[in-house]
Amino acid sequence: MSSHAFILAAIEERVGAEERRNDFYDTAEQRYAEILTSGKTIPWSEMRAYLEDRIAGKKPLRAAPRKLAR
Repeated sequence: MSSHAFILAAIEERVGAEERRNDFYDTAEQRYAEILTSGKTIPWSEMRAYLEDRIAGKKPLRAAPRKLAR
């Protein structure tokens, strides 16, 4: 690979990573705005248990969102 091609590949990789990061932040902002609008969320302990069960191959019921405790 020439040095020019290497530089272009590095730039392409960096731009892709930055786009993915921006998509992540955009999604997080949208979800946070939804939480503020609805006032509903799922406690981390319940979400974590749900995710751990999914990883273990179980089919857990989804936790129901409820009003955010203030």
